[in-house]
Amino acid sequence: MGAKPVKNLAEAPVVVIIGGGYAGCKLAKALDAEFNVVMIDRKDYFLHNVGTPRGMVDTEFMKKLMIPYSALLKNGHVIKGQVEKVTDNEVHMQGQDAPITGFKYLVLATGTSYAFPYKVPHSESQDVLPQYSEIATKISKAKNIVCVGGGSTGLEAATEIACKYPATKVTIIHSRPKLFDDGTFKQAFGDKLEEHLSRGFPNVTLIKDDRLLPVEADGGEVAAQAKYVEPAGGKVSTQKGVTIECDLLFWCVGGRHNFSSYEEHFAGAMEKNGQLKADPFLQIVGHPRVFVAGDISTAGPFGTVGCAGDHAACIAANIKLNHKDSTMTAYKPSKPMNATHLGTTYGAGCMAGPFGTQIVMGHKMVQMIKADCFADNTWKDLGHAGAFGEKSVDSPDAQHLQNLLHMSEADAEKLAAGLTVQEDGSSDHT
Repeated sequence: MGAKPVKNLAEAPVVVIIGGGYAGCKLAKALDAEFNVVMIDRKDYFLHNVGTPRGMVDTEFMKKLMIPYSALLKNGHVIKGQVEKVTDNEVHMQGQDAPITGFKYLVLATGTSYAFPYKVPHSESQDVLPQYSEIATKISKAKNIVCVGGGSTGLEAATEIACKYPATKVTIIHSRPKLFDDGTFKQAFGDKLEEHLSRGFPNVTLIKDDRLLPVEADGGEVAAQAKYVEPAGGKVSTQKGVTIECDLLFWCVGGRHNFSSYEEHFAGAMEKNGQLKADPFLQIVGHPRVFVAGDISTAGPFGTVGCAGDHAACIAANIKLNHKDSTMTAYKPSKPMNATHLGTTYGAGCMAGPFGTQIVMGHKMVQMIKADCFADNTWKDLGHAGAFGEKSVDSPDAQHLQNLLHMSEADAEKLAAGLTVQEDGSSDHT
């Protein structure tokens, strides 16, 4: 039997959200009581990728990072399908004869694609764990592992491996002279992380101010979007001539904005890197009532769950204000914050302090607040009682979708059932 709203929202406008990541989910939940929300994602689960550096070495923990959407909305609908093209007034989906129309507001929150195992291209949750089981086995057998990138992802991946396998040699290759030296955080933060690396991880080597040369594997050169690499000959080299023993290599850099669905219609508002230019109210410049959230927005700061949440809160408030013909409020980004754990023992954080200062947090505080990588809280944020809470889900009611989105009965039934997503490795994924 199809799921129906518990609240009568017959007169409420329709809000379509493209992307079920951190921004999309928070926004959908914030609007669910007052608007007809339709959130579209190519996956049938939410991936809590904050914890995937631990999930790559612990398959049981990885199970906590795939969260059903079933408890997110009480009135709205979560739809599984691949969006191929969007305009101000239409959403074209793979496998559907006619576009989705009938919405008043559109929000693009398609996020970024990132190399496995930090994000995954799989649309079906049943296909995810076998991939993590495979990589966990490869990690357990490798003697020399290289992580490219000295940001939070690279540091956390390398130290999770080093903690679990202290006999494995792990090398981090970082292109800058110091960790976190781009000016976002006070340098004491990066210095603290480097100090903890040398103090607590004798099997980890940090190579700074150098870059990896193109990597060869069986079959030729491997792109940085590959899920992982087993280099030919068991070695890799850097631009400065350092040769490193390497059985297994992970790319911890190189996120790509998911822009294929909007690059045609919104080309005039798109930056070269695929981001969309946001006005002060987080609408796409030149496109009123089309909002942009998360990594694909130029509003920044970028690449954090906190930023995605701030965008969602601002857009939710502005949709409510616009619907009432009230003046919308400008987006004010929060001060940047970072908490990077190093395995299960060390780490550091940096947050805003009084009078424009920044406070560096120690490893005990970071380990305490990131004990489970926020997994349990994320389950609760998506409406569950806690990890592994509610898992059952009914399909959306086709008749309700047909009325909301002005579509044929056949299209509504396909949409309600969840459209099949082609996984050819070239599609965007959130």
